[in-house]
Amino acid sequence: MRAARFKAKQGINNLMKVIVNVPLHVTSIWLPRYTNDPMTTGSLGAGIVIRPGLVMTIEGGEGTMGLRHIDEVLRRYNVNAVVKYETQAPLGFGYGMSAALTLGTALGVAALLRKPLLEAAQVAHEVEVNLGTGLGDVIAEFYGGGIEIRVKPGAPGVGVIDKIPYPNNLVILTHEFTREDTNVMLLRLRDKLEVLGKEFMGEIMREPTYENFVRLSMEFSRRIGFLTRDIEDNVRPCIKYLDGYYVKKGVLVLITHRDKADEASQCLSERGIHVRRFKPSDAGAWVRITH
Repeated sequence: MRAARFKAKQGINNLMKVIVNVPLHVTSIWLPRYTNDPMTTGSLGAGIVIRPGLVMTIEGGEGTMGLRHIDEVLRRYNVNAVVKYETQAPLGFGYGMSAALTLGTALGVAALLRKPLLEAAQVAHEVEVNLGTGLGDVIAEFYGGGIEIRVKPGAPGVGVIDKIPYPNNLVILTHEFTREDTNVMLLRLRDKLEVLGKEFMGEIMREPTYENFVRLSMEFSRRIGFLTRDIEDNVRPCIKYLDGYYVKKGVLVLITHRDKADEASQCLSERGIHVRRFKPSDAGAWVRITH
């Protein structure tokens, strides 16, 4: 468990503690949409919201630490707090972890200060946009939805998410390759994303089905350059256990079912692809107060 302590500014009831549970989000198709307002800046696209995600505890306290997303949220609220979190997924690979850290902190602090949670989610989105680390993860993690489509860009309360029905007992396996800064990635792929994002968003909106989502996610990650021939050659011997797969930034996502997940994991492990196991999360972030 990591702990972040921040310098005191505004008082929080030290007899209260907040637990925040935030799912993760691995987008598969996305089209950045920038405006002069962080609230309407975001992305169109589709992805999978997954659990287990991030579990945070937040309470009053003092200290300093350099996690910039957490630090910026506490600065925005002008508070001191001790933030602890647990997660099985690493930061910087494409799990939407920076968004989860930002959203979890904002929701927890808002609950302690008796502020609206929607407003907190908007603060988190704005921080992500301003830091250049995400466009559509906060809204997906706030609302959940399993397999989601972001049909209008922007912060929660501004952007709009739709949902794609998916088979029961779906299991999501993941494997990390390389870490890449989101800002660098977005700049590197800016022109490609504009062209491919429009094409693939049009296709998924015309037929928002599970089968189409899987097919388009694979093809998008091929054409954007994440899903390489080497990766596919490694995964191909295990395809009989999978519905499909895609790559977002540095994380390989493999979609299977509960009755095939063990065989898929074993097959992939034999190919040097050691996986984490998740399931789609219909629920978004939630907050509980303890005393």
